[in-house]
Amino acid sequence: MLDTFKTILCPTDFSDASYQALLYGLRFAQASNAQLLVGHVLHNPTSELFHPEGYVLSFDQAKAHAQSLLQNVRDTRLGGYARCELFVRIGEPFEQLMAIVKERKVDLIVIATHGGGEIKHLVMGSIAEKIIRHAPCPVFVVRRTET
Repeated sequence: MLDTFKTILCPTDFSDASYQALLYGLRFAQASNAQLLVGHVLHNPTSELFHPEGYVLSFDQAKAHAQSLLQNVRDTRLGGYARCELFVRIGEPFEQLMAIVKERKVDLIVIATHGGGEIKHLVMGSIAEKIIRHAPCPVFVVRRTET
């Protein structure tokens, strides 16, 4: 069964919950020698475009920051998995993720039920729910565990 996965999508919001999901995605990818698509969708300027010091980032700066975070995730959390491809998109997360599923013929989606905090729970939780309902491929859902 695992050898049928050629392309696995693992979206992240950089929360602990999404990092847990990435580890499952990595295990599936390694077991099936699949392409692992790891990425982030920038969608809400009021929550994602603020620099930790408090000033607002442009979309270009936010995209570059997300790309840097993804490269760090690949190197530190995914052990530099050779078949890992990173992406950053701007737009509505569900629409962008479904577009990637179609464009890249994704065989499996691995996603966390929600990120950290109430706002991320509302956003990531609703995205995960939409993906579960509408994805044309299997979806592996990882529940956040308390550590």
